[in-house]
Amino acid sequence: MRLKIDLYKENFSIPIGYNHILQGTIYNMLNYDSDGAFYHDVGYQVDDKIYKMFVFSNLVGSYTIQNKSMIFKDHFSFYVSAMDDYFIERIYEYCSSHKYLTMLNQKVMIKDIHILKENRIQGVEKVWIKTLSPISVYSTQDDFTTYYSPIQEEFEQLIRRNLLNKVYAYDLNYKQEVFEILEVKNVKERMVKYKDCFYKAYHLKMKIEVSPNLLHLIYNSGISSKGSCGFGMIEVCHEKNDLSI
Repeated sequence: MRLKIDLYKENFSIPIGYNHILQGTIYNMLNYDSDGAFYHDVGYQVDDKIYKMFVFSNLVGSYTIQNKSMIFKDHFSFYVSAMDDYFIERIYEYCSSHKYLTMLNQKVMIKDIHILKENRIQGVEKVWIKTLSPISVYSTQDDFTTYYSPIQEEFEQLIRRNLLNKVYAYDLNYKQEVFEILEVKNVKERMVKYKDCFYKAYHLKMKIEVSPNLLHLIYNSGISSKGSCGFGMIEVCHEKNDLSI
């Protein structure tokens, strides 16, 4: 389930590395005692890995860069998706019952909130997707992190492993699923700051062959690691459409 949240504040200022700020804003919409503690502290687990099973986009709007901050002119928005409809319902209820959000001690008006319909495919299909927040794919061994670009085999392998782990963590009864990367284009490398760390990530367009269940999982939880930190949100496109980022 996915929401688009429209916001308004003239000359809204936020650091370029704002992912943790937007993540905190989302968590603050949840009641910590009844809901927030689970999504923030517990999540869904498989082995030693924890998945929060939600994802959010970059901020969208007209802005300029000044002193390592983004200055949004007035209107801006972001998207948030989750596998758990209850999570999205709580966000929707909060936005429907409040006129403002507080972000970095700035009062930001909630202009509108939209429930977006997911167009589910009926069978294995070849579809184009594009990133709404960049994809970060990496492995860690002995405290050393190796990042992989979309042209490397490990990129697809680790995405597939991430999806499989999410299937187990969320206890989904998925069988004989399909995921294959067929084509990648318009790759733009980004260094994204999250708290005190920088992550190599990629905005891109990608043609994939995918089964309905896995596309549903990708749409609602992200296609890469750290979806709940604002990485790997995608939208589904069609080849005949303008796929510009």
